[in-house]
Amino acid sequence: MQRILPTLRDDKKMRDKTFSIASLFGNNARAAYSEDFRIWESVFNFTLTKEPSKEDLLASLPAVSERDGWRLRLLDDAGDDLFDIRESDDIGTAYDVKKLQPYHEAEVKLVYTIEKTKTENVLTLYDLTRFLEYVKGLAISEFYNAFYNKLQDGLILEIWGEEYEQFSTATIAIIKKGDALPSLKGKEEQMKRVETCGQYCQWTMKLPCLVPEDLHIVERVKKGELAKYFSQTCLLLSACFVADVSVIEKRLWRIRMSGFKTLVSESKSAKVADMSLHENSVDQWFEIYDWCYTGGYTSDRLVIARNIISLNCPDPGCMRLNESTLGAIKSNFRIFEQDNVRQYIKVRNDVSKDLLALQDKINSIVEGFTGDFRKSVVGLGTFFLTLVVVRVVANGQWAGAFSSQVVALSFLFIVLSAVVLVYSRSSLERKERLYDKHYKQLRERYEPLLSKEEADKIFEDSDPKKVDSHSNYIQWQKNRYTWIWALTLVAFAVFLVAAWCYNLFETTNVYKIIKTVVSCCTKNI
Repeated sequence: MQRILPTLRDDKKMRDKTFSIASLFGNNARAAYSEDFRIWESVFNFTLTKEPSKEDLLASLPAVSERDGWRLRLLDDAGDDLFDIRESDDIGTAYDVKKLQPYHEAEVKLVYTIEKTKTENVLTLYDLTRFLEYVKGLAISEFYNAFYNKLQDGLILEIWGEEYEQFSTATIAIIKKGDALPSLKGKEEQMKRVETCGQYCQWTMKLPCLVPEDLHIVERVKKGELAKYFSQTCLLLSACFVADVSVIEKRLWRIRMSGFKTLVSESKSAKVADMSLHENSVDQWFEIYDWCYTGGYTSDRLVIARNIISLNCPDPGCMRLNESTLGAIKSNFRIFEQDNVRQYIKVRNDVSKDLLALQDKINSIVEGFTGDFRKSVVGLGTFFLTLVVVRVVANGQWAGAFSSQVVALSFLFIVLSAVVLVYSRSSLERKERLYDKHYKQLRERYEPLLSKEEADKIFEDSDPKKVDSHSNYIQWQKNRYTWIWALTLVAFAVFLVAAWCYNLFETTNVYKIIKTVVSCCTKNI
C-alpha cells in the first residue's frame, strides 16, 4: 500500500507550495490563505482543466511538521467532495483520476489544510504573514484568551517560512525552524499574582489568566510586527494589574486609576491592530507592575504607584509615562517605609511599656501573697515568743504556762493563720487569672500591627504558659510560700501539742514522784 509522503521543499513559502498543487488541476486559480493556532489553510477556486497523476500529486505536496497532519480536498460547485485525501490515506484508494473527468471545465474548489498539534510546548507557524493577519483581527480580550489557551506550561512558536521573527518572554518564545528550543519558566508564581490582583484591583470581567510576564519581551534577536503586538498588549495588561478598575471587552477597553488625580484611559477600537499605546513606556509600565507585586506591602505599593502615575501620565490616551515615574514611585515608597519604621518603633515602645506594667502587676501580686505570709508567721511567732518569755522565763517554770486555755487560744491563732493562707492563695489565683486575661487582651491588641513571628518573640517572656517567664514566677512563689506557710503552722501546732502534753504530765502525781526520786538520787550522788 502506497502512503502519501510529502517531499521536502522548504526553499519555498507555504503559499507557493500549495499554489503549485492547484496548478496541477487548472490555471488562474484565485487563492485565499489563512493561519491561526489550530490550522493553516489555503483555498483555491478555478476551472478544472487537468487531471494530474498520483505521482505528480504526491510530488507537489509540501513538507509539514511531524507534529501536524494535513488534508487535501477537491470540491465541486455544490460543495461535494470529488476527493478527500488525508495524510494516513492510501493514495491508490483516496485519489482516482477517472472520477475527475466528468467535471472537466467545471468550477471547483481545492482546499489544503494543515491541522496543527502542540507537542512538548512547540507549535508550528507555516506563514507568519497570515498568522499576523489573524492576530491583527483579534479583539484584545480574544488575543489574551487565544494565547492563554495554548500556553499551559509554555509555548514555543516555530516559524517555518522565510519571513520570521525571533524573541521570547518568560513563557512564550518565537523561534526560527531549526533553532535550539529555549527553556521557559513555569507559571506557578505568576498565577499567585493573578490571585493577588483580584484582591486589590477591580475587574468588570473575569481576570485574564495571562500575566504581563507572558507578554513582556526579555530577549530579542529579530524584531517585527508580532513583537509590537506583544509589547502593546503587555503595556495594557501591566496597567490593568496596577489600576483600580479595568474593563476589557470585545469592542472597548478602559482603565481608571484613582491617585492624587483621577486618570482614565480608554479606547473604543479594541482590536489588536488598532492599539496605539506608547511603545517607549512598555518597559516602565512592566517594571512598575513587577515592583508592585514584589516584596510584600502590595496594597501600599499599588496606592503609591497610582498616586505617582496620576501625576506623571501626560497623555492617558496612549498611556505615556514620564521617564522619572518609576524612580519617583520608589522614592515615595522609601519615605513610606521610613514613616512605617517610626510607627513600628513607637509600637514596640508601647508594647514594652505595657509589658513592664504587667510585670509590675506580677510583682505586686507576689508581694501581696508573701506579705500575708510574713504577717501571719510574725504574728504567730510574736504570740508564742511572748507566751514563752512571760509565762515560762519570768516564772522560771513550764508548769501552768501551757494550760488548756492558753493552748486553745494558740490553736485558734493557728487556725486563723490557716484561713488567711487559704484566702491569700485564693486571692492570688484570682489575680493570676486576671493577669492572663490582660495578657491575652494586650496581645490581641498588637497582633494586627506586628507579624506573628515578632509578636511571639516580644510576648515570649510574659507568656503565662512558658516556664521561667514572669507570670510563671507567680506559680513558683505561690507553691513555695504555701508549703513554707503550711509547714510553719504545722511546726507551731506540733510545738503547742508537745508543750501542752508536757504541762499536763508535769502536774500529775507520777511526775512529782519521779521528780522526788531523781532529786534524792542527785543529792546522794
